[in-house]
Amino acid sequence: MNLLGINLWNWRPGLDRECAALPEHVAALGFDAVELPMTDSALPEGMEQALRRSGLAVTMCAALGPGRDLSSPEEAVRRSTMDYLTECLRTGASVGATVLCGPLYTGGGKRHTLPPEEKAREWERAVTGLRELARRAGDWGVALSLEPLNRYRTSVANTAAQVLTMIEDIGEAGVGLHFDTYHACLEEKDLLRALEGALESGRVNHFHACANNRGAPGQGVIPWDDVMDLLVRYGYAGHITMETFAPGGLDASWVQVHEPPDELALAGLGYLRGYFARRAGKEIQ
Repeated sequence: MNLLGINLWNWRPGLDRECAALPEHVAALGFDAVELPMTDSALPEGMEQALRRSGLAVTMCAALGPGRDLSSPEEAVRRSTMDYLTECLRTGASVGATVLCGPLYTGGGKRHTLPPEEKAREWERAVTGLRELARRAGDWGVALSLEPLNRYRTSVANTAAQVLTMIEDIGEAGVGLHFDTYHACLEEKDLLRALEGALESGRVNHFHACANNRGAPGQGVIPWDDVMDLLVRYGYAGHITMETFAPGGLDASWVQVHEPPDELALAGLGYLRGYFARRAGKEIQ
């Protein structure tokens, strides 16, 4: 069965001192893995030791707000972004992280319409930066996973098909597609067909299970059993990670529509464990 994880954004708006107490809590709730919200490229004091005590597998999600952008026309911005992402890789290697995921090609809030020639140059800047980052990631033993984002967060790459094209253009090993059901709900014409196409490519190396309103897997309007059936059918072997948000986090609601953090975490984990238990029962019959 896949490792089931959760991003610490469920409890905290960023990677701060309070996060150091959370890995063991996440393990006690029953998760197999934890994802670090890399608002900072360095871990807070005590975090590395807490991760080791927890026994959890580790992934990282980059936080690419304004000023962090590999596709920027400004060389200084691209250079500082590469420095940040490289430090994330170094930090991840120190705790055995296997994946650095997120919209690694762009900065948050970058939404604009460009003439075709400028759009191509923006794309090439992203590809060039990611090609170099992939080489560095290989040195640190961390895979990259590129996430399509919805139209309200970026105009660079919104769909799985666009990111698959970007991966081909990069042409480096260790670069895959990060499929997030929340973003796919907003951008894909057919969520299940988009997921199946992504899985058919063999490029999906990370998966965020998020409801359409950023709730837990099993909630909202997503046909969750159909989504999970596709992951199983195509042999997806990576982490299945919840990405929900505490107040102040990236996609937190202005009105609190979710259960308290622990309850939300357990609701998602309960659905995922229940799905695999039901499937195992059917296979035995």
